[in-house]
Amino acid sequence: MTLYLIDAVAALFLLAGFHLAFRQKLVRAWGARLRRSDRRAAAACLSQGATEDPDGVASVFRMAGVMIMAFSFTLCAFANLIAYYTAAGRA
Repeated sequence: MTLYLIDAVAALFLLAGFHLAFRQKLVRAWGARLRRSDRRAAAACLSQGATEDPDGVASVFRMAGVMIMAFSFTLCAFANLIAYYTAAGRA
């Protein structure tokens, strides 16, 4: 049961990392909506071009997102390998 929980958490982090790395406009719109609760600010953030980077942090978001994806995938793989070899050792 614990393995399923670890896999679910790793999948959520993988999804969050993907959005942070490759769907930055959506993440910025969510952040603007949470900060200001203003739909116009979120719409303005979504309407900006993909090449515009008003804060200068697009590369930081991309690196952090890819690192989150890599660590969550590694966590999932190691947890499954440990569970597999632990079960194989008992048999």
